[in-house]
Amino acid sequence: MSSVTPVSSPVASKVVSKAPKKAAAPKKAAAKKEVKEKKVSKKEEKEEKEEKEETVKKSRAPSLPAKYNKFIQYSFYLIRAMNKKCLEAGEDVLLDEEKFFEKANTFGEIPVMQEFVEGFLSNKGIGKEMRLYQTDKKKGEKLAAKEAEKAAKAQAKADEKAEKAAAKAAAKAAAKEAKEKKPKEKKAKEAKEKKPKEKKAKEPEVEEAVQNLVAAATNDSAQDEEDELNVKQVNINGKDYLMDDEKNVYDVDTHELVGSYVEDRNEVVTV
Repeated sequence: MSSVTPVSSPVASKVVSKAPKKAAAPKKAAAKKEVKEKKVSKKEEKEEKEEKEETVKKSRAPSLPAKYNKFIQYSFYLIRAMNKKCLEAGEDVLLDEEKFFEKANTFGEIPVMQEFVEGFLSNKGIGKEMRLYQTDKKKGEKLAAKEAEKAAKAQAKADEKAEKAAAKAAAKAAAKEAKEKKPKEKKAKEAKEKKPKEKKAKEPEVEEAVQNLVAAATNDSAQDEEDELNVKQVNINGKDYLMDDEKNVYDVDTHELVGSYVEDRNEVVTV
């Protein structure tokens, strides 16, 4: 009797191979369920977080949006920085900080601050306004410099004119004074020339010369007291003479009669 080798049925083997898949289905379902639960859990956490954030937002005081707040902060910085520079330079503060903060709405209500900054942001002509300001300022400075230069030239011209007038007046006054002085000097000179210069015979030799002249003019010593000549030393036209009361002129050294003095002509007429 021959042996028969058993052959597995195709259907049976197929069933056998699928059996593990069916066994793995519960695990897959459990895994899906777990994933689903995790998703639900994350969603709940997100919702809970958003709810908390919303609660915090509601409890927190309203604040100025960042784009407006930067300008408000800059206004605070600006006034503080300017005043600091003034104090460092030993000057008074530029502006009262409290008044500045009040007018700039630095610590005002949020809607007011926002409106204040928005006024700047919406001002499209501020750039043009600044350029016009600079242009007008330069024109003003140029005009002021021109006027100052013109005034300086006018003042220099006026000073020069005044100086010339003063010099002319001084020259005129000097000429007038010299003109008035000349006749006086001339008269004084003429009077000096007319009037003989008297000198006291203080020197011994002059006194001796006078005594000798007196002695020579007398015939004898007995008649000396009666016929004594009274003479005096005079200067006529720069030369010294001896002259008596009769205007007879004698030589100072020789005591000889030279001539007579003519007063009108202020000269000595020789004998």
